Amino acid sequence: MKRVQGVAVLGAVTMGLAACGGGSGSEGGGGGGGEGSLSVGYSSPIASQPGQGFVSDGLEAGAEDLGWEVQVYDANLQASAQVSDVQTMISQQKSAIGLWPLDAGALSGSFAQAQGAGIPVVAVNTEGDQIDTTVWWETNRCGADSPYARDAERFAAAKPGGQVIVMGGPAVPSIQANVACFTEAAEAAGLTVLTQVDNTSDSSSGAATLASDVLTRFPEVDAFWTYNDSSALGISSSVIAAGLPVQSGDTEGIMIVGTNGDAEAIDAVRQGRITGTWDTDPYATGLAVIRAMRDVVENGSADPLVVEAVFYDAGNIDDYVAPTERDYSVDDIPLVEATG
Repeated sequence: MKRVQGVAVLGAVTMGLAACGGGSGSEGGGGGGGEGSLSVGYSSPIASQPGQGFVSDGLEAGAEDLGWEVQVYDANLQASAQVSDVQTMISQQKSAIGLWPLDAGALSGSFAQAQGAGIPVVAVNTEGDQIDTTVWWETNRCGADSPYARDAERFAAAKPGGQVIVMGGPAVPSIQANVACFTEAAEAAGLTVLTQVDNTSDSSSGAATLASDVLTRFPEVDAFWTYNDSSALGISSSVIAAGLPVQSGDTEGIMIVGTNGDAEAIDAVRQGRITGTWDTDPYATGLAVIRAMRDVVENGSADPLVVEAVFYDAGNIDDYVAPTERDYSVDDIPLVEATG
């Protein structure tokens, strides 16, 4: 994948996340102030998750860049709450609505209402006929050179023919698609997927409990792959509690890989408690949502954006820069072209 500083081109792969209906909601325009001073809103899937907090930081920085106001709502992993959030943004006549949909189908009616009110919808990691444009994490693009395909290759190189446990999460379509992407790549790389367990609580403690159980059932496991860093940290605590080593740098052991680049996970990589994490750059994601909103409001449409992900392990962890210390702006975000 090629790194660019412009608009990324969306590949043909979808995440299976489509709302019903059609048409663009970008004509007309919602309320919230005149041009150059707009009020927009964003519904976070779970604001307490550290990465989602950085998305909010990026939203606020992007809004400040443009002289806009942004209000962030917290759905707290409740699809019904997110429907309510969108309804609230419509009633407040926001100039644009952003969200990471927990259930695009449940939101279909709300998206149609936004369309009727002339309020564009920008989604994260979700596309559909009633969504004006999408901001993708590179980790949510599945293909031969995708991050999770590279995870499978990394495991296979370190543990040829190795045995892997996959830990999924809540029944959010984008998470399920990521799990499927890795699982398919792992099997293609000659790895054996021993089992899949789902951390539906989306917590480190929930992951620790699940990991303790599967370690008893599958003591021969070579690697854990999981959808986020909270789960990776929970897995790590159970692996260490069982007296087993974690692979890090030259230290052999069980490989544990997460996603999000959370501060705790970055510290765990430094300390050798997890093998690595994909930094999805949530701060850049928030900026990208604001950029996409601006482009839709100004032009009536906008190309999708794909935010670059960087994998950190013992080999490059010293290069890590904290999200809010990165020198980004609305028009200078690390993006990639999707090749498929």
